[in-house]
This record gives sequence, C-alpha cells and structure tokens, in this order.
Amino acid sequence: MTHLPLVGVRNARDVGGLRTHSGREVRSLRLLRSARLNAMTDADREWLASIGLRTVIDLRQGFEIRAWPDALGTLDVARINTPPSLEAENDPGLTFFGLYLSWLDDSGTAFADAVRALAAPDALPALVHCTAGKDRTGLVVALVLDVLGVEEKAIIADYMETDAMLRADKGDIVYEYTITADLIVGALAHVRSRWGTAEAYLLAHGVTAEDLAALREGLLAPE
Repeated sequence: MTHLPLVGVRNARDVGGLRTHSGREVRSLRLLRSARLNAMTDADREWLASIGLRTVIDLRQGFEIRAWPDALGTLDVARINTPPSLEAENDPGLTFFGLYLSWLDDSGTAFADAVRALAAPDALPALVHCTAGKDRTGLVVALVLDVLGVEEKAIIADYMETDAMLRADKGDIVYEYTITADLIVGALAHVRSRWGTAEAYLLAHGVTAEDLAALREGLLAPE
C-alpha cells in the first residue's frame, strides 16, 4: 500500500504491492482508492493524468454527488456510478456490520457492476471512491483483492489503513466511528458462508468468468 500525493483528496492510496497466496503482486498504480474528489487541486489532476488514470468508479448515491461533485475537471476518464442502496440506513437499530451485510445481500449488482467496470478493456488505472472511502469502497476493494487471491491478513491491513489515514488527517470528512477488523472479516465470512467465495458471489450478480480473467490479467504482475 502506498499513500498517493494528492493534496485535496483524503484517504487516497494505491493497493499495489499486496501479495497473493501464489506469491504474485498486485501491480502498482493500477487500482487506487480514496474518499470523495470534490476538493481536488490542479496538481492533483495533473498527477492523476501523469499516471494515465482512465476510470473513476463512484459508489455514492445521487444526493452525495450533488452535495460534493467530483472536481475531475478536464481529466479524460470514464465516470462510472454504481451506488449500493442506502435504504437499510433507515433502520434505527442497524449496526455498521448490519449495513455491510445488507449491502452484500441486497446490492450485489452494484458491486458486480463496479468490478465489471474495472475489468473492462483499457479501464486501468482506475480509482474507486465513495464519500470517506471507508465502507462501500472498503467492500469493493476487499472483494477484488479476495478474487485476486490476496491473503486475508493483507486485505484486513488495507482496510484498516483507512482508520489510520482518516484519524491522521480528517480534512472535511465526517468520521464518527472507529472501523474494526471484525467488520471486513465478518463481511468476507458472510460472503463465503452464502456463496462459497467472493468469485462465486460476483458471478452470481452478473460478473462473467471472462471479466474475472481480465481483472486478474490487468491487476496482477506476471509470475
């Protein structure tokens, strides 16, 4: 994991360098993750252009996009919006773990669409974001890393880096709770208990075997 040199974007990092069970590495500067992009600077846009960013996947709902529109300017990128439902948040007794499970159970198509966008021809490098880059982004990235074969301890470490980064530099992000490893461990365990694997979960929601092959080809360094 490498923090990105973006001044106006919080919680921005590259998941490149993480290792799979077979020893392969996730390629650097291919899959980026962050919080919202509404305060990007000219220098931020120039840096993203310099790495050849091609796709931005926004997991936010429409009201969030209207409140904090991406400041991508003239960056020549494909913009993909695949928001999981926030309807479950209306339940006053809902825990954050319960919200994760509701997303996995009820918004699988949104997550699958995000993965299909990453697997599309010429989609990489890509950046995935939501509002704070914690929960929705955390789930999508965890599913992708699991499909790539990244060890769970590395998936957890990437997920938990959000806590460290937002506590170190809150910026304009509202951060009201501490994320714990149990959230992502439990979410992945839920996927495995219901679908067997993250790969089977994505296949059940519209991703194809060809998409997954393209995803691995695009994100993993050669053996």
